[in-house]
Amino acid sequence: MIATDITRKRLGDILTQQGALPAEQLRQALEFQRQSNNTLLLGEVLLKLGFCTEEQIMQALAAGYGVPFARISPRVADPKVIDVLPREFLEKHSVLPLFKVKNRLTLAVSEPANVFLLEEVGRLTGCEVLVVCAMARDIGATLENHLPTAKVFVIDDIIDDHFDNGLSLVEEKADDIAALEAAAKGSPVIKLVNYIIYGAVGDGASDIHIEPDENTLRVRCRVDGVFY
Repeated sequence: MIATDITRKRLGDILTQQGALPAEQLRQALEFQRQSNNTLLLGEVLLKLGFCTEEQIMQALAAGYGVPFARISPRVADPKVIDVLPREFLEKHSVLPLFKVKNRLTLAVSEPANVFLLEEVGRLTGCEVLVVCAMARDIGATLENHLPTAKVFVIDDIIDDHFDNGLSLVEEKADDIAALEAAAKGSPVIKLVNYIIYGAVGDGASDIHIEPDENTLRVRCRVDGVFY
């Protein structure tokens, strides 16, 4: 069940009324959209032309559909409520459960027009869904913050492979580079290194520092000049 009566208002008119988009730029954007055979939504055109920011467009969409707009951050969402929907569903549809009061679930979405998505959330959770409009990047960043354990299975696989396979002595000399690469694919160490590099690239890190201690190993990545 959806608790919001969503009605459509024109995005361009709202942006103009809010003072975020001059009438001349709206005319140019509509002409650009027409020339592209309407393959792009108006919001996509405005972003492409640099006439509006993502936040301005999302605020206008929220006003157009009669729902609140919010800047989402990890402090806003209740991590215990996020689990009401599968991670795959959250990432695929860019939605974020914020909090739940009795049978009412407040959900942040980046596409308030997708009524079918909201109906599916209501069906999966059995809750009355209250909609909050938010930017997709804010939703994604909050999901990454609250669901860090999603990648733990990679490390578990590495550990399982290590103990299942045990240790073995390689007596044959491998001269073929291709054979070496094939043999390395199953190595727990290779998997661990790939995991570290993959995570660092995903975070936009410029440096990876591996710091061994007596009983621990710390991996720190530099992102925008700050180590994490």
